[in-house]
Amino acid sequence: MAGLPRILVRDALLAGEPPRTGVTLVLEAGRVARVAAAGEPVPSCPGDWEIDARGRLVVPGRVDAHTHLAAGGLQRVAGLPGRWPGSARGLRVGFRRPLEERLDPAAMEALATAGALAAVRAGVTTVLALERGMPGREAETLEAAERAVRAVGLRAVLALGASDLGGPGRAAAAVRAAEAFGRAREGDPRVRGTMGLDGLHATTRGTLESLAEPARRLGLHASVAEDGSDLERSWALDGQWPVLLLRQAGLLHPRTVVAHGSTLGTLEAEALRDADATLVMTPRAAAFWDAEPASPEILAAVEPPVALGTDGIFPDLAEEAVALAQRLRRRRSGPPPPDGWVGRSVWETGAILAGAILGERLGRIEEGAAADLAVLEGRPGGAAPEGSDADVALLWAGAPAAWVVVGGEVRLREGAPVGVDPREVAARAAEAARRVLSDG
Repeated sequence: MAGLPRILVRDALLAGEPPRTGVTLVLEAGRVARVAAAGEPVPSCPGDWEIDARGRLVVPGRVDAHTHLAAGGLQRVAGLPGRWPGSARGLRVGFRRPLEERLDPAAMEALATAGALAAVRAGVTTVLALERGMPGREAETLEAAERAVRAVGLRAVLALGASDLGGPGRAAAAVRAAEAFGRAREGDPRVRGTMGLDGLHATTRGTLESLAEPARRLGLHASVAEDGSDLERSWALDGQWPVLLLRQAGLLHPRTVVAHGSTLGTLEAEALRDADATLVMTPRAAAFWDAEPASPEILAAVEPPVALGTDGIFPDLAEEAVALAQRLRRRRSGPPPPDGWVGRSVWETGAILAGAILGERLGRIEEGAAADLAVLEGRPGGAAPEGSDADVALLWAGAPAAWVVVGGEVRLREGAPVGVDPREVAARAAEAARRVLSDG
């Protein structure tokens, strides 16, 4: 960090109440060192990297709390979202899993790099990624994903989805690999490892028990109830709702991320709240695949921690917030959500969660916070928008990032990636996608 050049971001528009125009941000040693108001002198020094925001909105880097980097890269490169599998279950069982199990480490790295680059271009600076790959190559799969995010410059918390589908040995191998990966990277400022769970539909109690101890130390990223299969399994065999089964196994705690939760009920939401575990919603991905998202009415009423993710499909995280807000406006029953629930609570949770895991103050543009930010393309046509960072970011959904800084390093410069050749990334991803699809 000490060797990083100082970065000056001049003529920035910062959201707030009131908003601030003409701000100069000083980024030094990976942190925001100063936020200078318009008119305050900030002289340049030799070796500085100057960014002219030109009045554009500067926002904290976004945190995608649930994504699949390699699967996202595969879907975008190969146009897979257009190949409708008929249902969310059909997508998972008959379509996505067979493809992901053909992801050798080389394909994983190429496609995850493409997925990571798409995230950065959307202003995402941190991802919590749950990856899946070729059986028998579990450790190599995680290492390939790590190379991808380091090349692009993302902060990342990487997990490998454990599942007993194919036999209990498969889950055991995933648990061992994830634990070794996570323990070796404790304290790393950019990449951490956590335990992963790929649903409950083919998971034994033994696998859940094997996850409990390392998950207490490293955390858990679980994909649960993406469709009705997990509910059928957990209720028929254990007489429990899916999230309550996780609690019974000792897997709910402040570093637990539960993605999807389509069958979530009030008791499960209360269990998440009481454990301070986070439920991650992916509204657009759920709608695209015709899957039911967790009930925002229940979540808004019970108020467990709720964050937003993309599921690897659409990288723009602000669009997920807009989709959730629209769904709440269309609700037909139940009390209204707390004022600003999406913009002031849900939007901020991902940064709080990732910051706790990585030991950084994320999601803020203030002195001492991590120097993770995005200069969004375009300018407001008129008065500067008022409101919190989150409120204004919702208005800018769909705006690409012009500049992205992660940990005090420029990773996107006027739309062009720094440190990777986008044409090479695209070519390698296209070749990997061709191999994976042709193997079928």
